[in-house]
Amino acid sequence: MTSEVLNRVKAEVYTAATLDRLLVVPLTGHDRQDIRKTIKTALGDVPMKSLAEGVSIPARFAYRLLEIEDVVDLKWRGDAKLFAENRRRIFSSIENVRAQVAYIKYSGVVKAIQLLQGLSDIAQLDDHQKINVAAMTLTGSPGLCVFDEQGTGKTVTVIYAFDVLVHLDEVDIVLIFAPKSMVAEWPVDLGHFKGDLYESVMITGSRREKHAAINSDADFFVTNYETAVSMKEELASLLRRHRGRAMIVVDESFYIKNLDAKRTRAIRQLREYCEKAYVLCGTPAPNSPHDLVQQFNIVDFGYTFEGANLPEDRQSARQIVQRIINERGLFLRHLKKEVLPGLPLKRYTRIIIPLQHQQKRLYVAAVRDLILDLRSTDDEIFQRRIGSFLAKRSILLQLCSNPTTVVAGYTEIPAKLNALDSLLEETIMKKKEKVVLWSFYTASIDAIIKRYGQYHPVRYDGTVPAVADRREAVRKFQEDSKTMLFVANPAAAGAGLTLHRACIAVYESMSNQAAHYLQSIDRIHRRGQTRDVEYLILLCDKTIEAGEYERLITKERAAQELLGDRAEEPITRESMLSDAISALRLIGEKELVL
Repeated sequence: MTSEVLNRVKAEVYTAATLDRLLVVPLTGHDRQDIRKTIKTALGDVPMKSLAEGVSIPARFAYRLLEIEDVVDLKWRGDAKLFAENRRRIFSSIENVRAQVAYIKYSGVVKAIQLLQGLSDIAQLDDHQKINVAAMTLTGSPGLCVFDEQGTGKTVTVIYAFDVLVHLDEVDIVLIFAPKSMVAEWPVDLGHFKGDLYESVMITGSRREKHAAINSDADFFVTNYETAVSMKEELASLLRRHRGRAMIVVDESFYIKNLDAKRTRAIRQLREYCEKAYVLCGTPAPNSPHDLVQQFNIVDFGYTFEGANLPEDRQSARQIVQRIINERGLFLRHLKKEVLPGLPLKRYTRIIIPLQHQQKRLYVAAVRDLILDLRSTDDEIFQRRIGSFLAKRSILLQLCSNPTTVVAGYTEIPAKLNALDSLLEETIMKKKEKVVLWSFYTASIDAIIKRYGQYHPVRYDGTVPAVADRREAVRKFQEDSKTMLFVANPAAAGAGLTLHRACIAVYESMSNQAAHYLQSIDRIHRRGQTRDVEYLILLCDKTIEAGEYERLITKERAAQELLGDRAEEPITRESMLSDAISALRLIGEKELVL
């Protein structure tokens, strides 16, 4: 062995916990200055940052370390080398792929059909789905963010894209992560569109059952986000067995918007073993433009947002994120109004309800208590105790829904239950219409199920954990003529379900998470719906509920603008009345006085 080899700088290479850089840590006899100087001499313009333990290299330049193994004795730890190889593979081709995606989008379905000539059953796809599949299966592509609006058939595009990639001999298996409510739907859709061509398996049940599913000879693996964390090593073994021949899919990808979440980190790590990745979501940025970052990272290994410094302020970050995804991002988005032109209209009506006597007294007392608490607190203490203040504010919303959730011994019938009595009787008994009823609180759902047994309600929330029971609830509502009421929590049932037997949805209470609300809206307004749909929003008069609902609407508009949607104001009774009054004034007539 030559002295030159013996004297080479020795270092270990690790992937940073943040998954956005590599750490080069010197071994015995060397320090970080040796490492920095050697890398600088060999690679020149690669940006580096000195840390206490060594030197960090941004993900964008991680592959350059592969070029200097002749001058630095690198010991690659864990998946660090794979991390560098993946970025070399993707970053060298991604701009060409982006250009091809843009060309397909610009050229439309004609170009897509040309690219998909070998697909025998292409006629089953809508035009926008053909465009998606063509873009998803480009050679050299890392994958795609498919942000089509809810109800436009994103699941179908994945099934056909997988089929195309199998025929191109690029992949052998697909691993799909989905919300619990959607896991069982994927195999059903696969069978519907591809028969028994591919074997599917759900990674669900006990740990032993999950282990058996992972080790099966299936082509199509579907599981939930929790399994990504609890069975990460087993899933990694599955993907390593098919190294370079696997693709990963993240359904309703807003679930992985936060890098600090265990499921996000687990899926980011599993993605390293996959040739291609696809994220699917109709509401990818429901609360903040920052929500998009990790979704793009899953697809392109951090290329889109590499080096971006986003301000914490959402408004300030919005324009930056919008510019970045338009200039560097791999994504497609189609809106229902564009690709399903025959879909009926949506109407929104806010129903203002006065609080009951005792309910009002409890609400006022809770507001006063919150005010006193806030006035006796300075800003520093407020920030330390913000969780408790938010909890107190949440109590106000619970009191509007049903005080039994927070006040023992409350016996009065809450205002919203009183309102529902007449509303459901009019809708179900007289008009013979099925109703989807959304409520955020378990105690409120308990009371609703108990009170309206005559409508044979089915329930879909956290108290119904079994997938089979949830599927049966949907089936009964869709198929059974006696089941007239579907009662659900939007956090549990907001994504993926089809409930278009109803054309009326009532919101008794809702989550403050915009994603839950936006997803729930589309359960009745989707492919197959033939009638105009109506949303009835129950809001207690002179309470904070009206402001909370306005925040959700504001978030919806902001998310639409971020993705370049041509947003239209929803039709409401108030907006239609305002337009009619304006029209009367235009012709010089006096406004009607009732």
